[in-house]
Amino acid sequence: MDDFEKRLKQDADAVNADVSPELRSRIDASLQGVEQVRPVTNATNSQNNLWWVSSLTGLAAAIVIIVMLNLNQTESVSEPSEDSLANRPTVPEASNDSPLFPPMLDIQAADFASPLEEELLKLQSDLEKARDSVREDVDFTF
Repeated sequence: MDDFEKRLKQDADAVNADVSPELRSRIDASLQGVEQVRPVTNATNSQNNLWWVSSLTGLAAAIVIIVMLNLNQTESVSEPSEDSLANRPTVPEASNDSPLFPPMLDIQAADFASPLEEELLKLQSDLEKARDSVREDVDFTF
């Protein structure tokens, strides 16, 4: 590494780079016009603020969910009689008057397998045709 370093220093000494007074004045003017970069010292303060903001956001979301669930309950908690237990349905019915929750949807499963299987068969047949075409071309060439 010493030989390489010596050669670099010799090459640098051999370079004759004179700067004209006009260029020197332009360089000095541009350096004086630039503002000095200062390091940011509030990095830990911003991390603390981010922690507080995320914590408060999570707390607010939890409170909103609790309030929504409590507003959606229409039945009051009381001691049920035996007649009301016998006439009560086993699954509670959804109320459609609440603007907070969408109505119950009838969902049916979609069959996506058969179009994919058809496409796979088409791709396999295209691949076989391409192989046959390449074999014919290779046989014709050689």
